[in-house]
Amino acid sequence: MTPPLPYHSQPPDRQSRPRVAIVQKSDGILTWRMDLVEAFHDAGAVTSVINFRAGSLAERWSQLRDGRRLLFNPATCRRLSKRLSGFSPDLVIVLNYPGLPAAAAEAMRAALRPGVPLIGWLCDQLDVFPQGYGPLFDGVYYFDSACLPVLEKHYHGTGARLAFLPLAACPKRYACPDLDVRTRKPCLVFAGNCTPSRQSFFTEYRNLGQKLDLYGPHGGNWPEIWLNRKLSSAALARVYREYMINLNLLQPGNTSNGLNLRAFEIPCAGGLATYPDVPDLARCFMPNEEVLVYKSAPDLAEIVGKILGNPEQARAITAAGHRRVLGEHTFYHRAVRMLHDWIGPSFQP
Repeated sequence: MTPPLPYHSQPPDRQSRPRVAIVQKSDGILTWRMDLVEAFHDAGAVTSVINFRAGSLAERWSQLRDGRRLLFNPATCRRLSKRLSGFSPDLVIVLNYPGLPAAAAEAMRAALRPGVPLIGWLCDQLDVFPQGYGPLFDGVYYFDSACLPVLEKHYHGTGARLAFLPLAACPKRYACPDLDVRTRKPCLVFAGNCTPSRQSFFTEYRNLGQKLDLYGPHGGNWPEIWLNRKLSSAALARVYREYMINLNLLQPGNTSNGLNLRAFEIPCAGGLATYPDVPDLARCFMPNEEVLVYKSAPDLAEIVGKILGNPEQARAITAAGHRRVLGEHTFYHRAVRMLHDWIGPSFQP
């Protein structure tokens, strides 16, 4: 881990609880933002979550009148600044943005005490820096190494810190009651949104004569149409433990070299995970010891056949992946990492 940067001129007292403001667009359908907030609480921080979608009538009118949305909306920036000033955070984290509009950055800095770090955590693929945004963070965490060239290009010479910080799982949400693979269905399963790009892989895999069960939207299950619904976290965890092996696929445009949420949630819940052979995988897991790694549909079919015939190996990999997630890849670990990096090494969770 790179040593923390001393951004605080007056860091919080060791016995005090650091105050963390989490700035985001919205929760949407994903739960990881809520899990991150809970993780900061568990680490001993006080948090405030600020949504920068237009909420009040004044913000909506400003957005409609000027055509400026989100952090480009002056009315939203005024609310954001007021919230930051009242909360007086020791650290501000903006989720899933590589930078800020200049006016928004100026307003946020004016609301903060001198030296309070303003950082971003990028959790989606970055191919180009978004128009109208500047490299105005003190640091950016990225979950996928494919984002780094774009970040380095724009943050060159700014002194900002760029660091790899993968996604994670929440053990409370993806609980693991047991790791007994002997009672599980001897089959490969995919649980999630069965998008067109994923459907093409499903078809290729099935055309090899391999069985693959699907759960989730566009799963094509008929007449069991209830299997095509969006699954809750608890339902996903049950599916991960119901089958011997879980398929994980990248979603083009979202992930390239890195690991998606499912990569951590499957082993956290006690499932045996697969993952495409991507550059960042070995930074988080031991390939083929904690997660099964494949290069193609035929390669995956061969791997699945071997594992289904060796339940003891399946159990060993499942258990190793589960231990790795609980030991290194929970949102609590991510919260503590950010607090250590920006509050300072004296912080004790």
